[in-house]
Amino acid sequence: MKTLIFILTISVLTGTTKSDRDCSNAYSSADDAYSYCKKAYDSDSWDDTKSYLKKAMNSFEDAMTYAEEDDCKCDDAHTAADDGYTYAKKGYNSSDWEETKSYAKKAKSSADDAMSYANNCND
Repeated sequence: MKTLIFILTISVLTGTTKSDRDCSNAYSSADDAYSYCKKAYDSDSWDDTKSYLKKAMNSFEDAMTYAEEDDCKCDDAHTAADDGYTYAKKGYNSSDWEETKSYAKKAKSSADDAMSYANNCND
């Protein structure tokens, strides 16, 4: 009986360890994307806005990559980062100031979502 309890205890502890995920890199990249999107949205300079959106796109790509890695595997964080990338790219490619700002705001919201999902996947 003691042997059975010992084996069950070890199985539960091992199973818990395997399900732990580390999405800290995905979270960090999404946080970077959030900062760049906020700077793009708050900027009064067309060139700065475009530059920040380009940096946000790179950070969103990193967040997607990290969300797919074996130690994270967080589909929701990946999807939110992908959405953010799409918005940032649309803003970057836009020739209309208000549209660019609107896409920067949407990308910022997606970055916030990606951070939340990555954080939840850590639990």
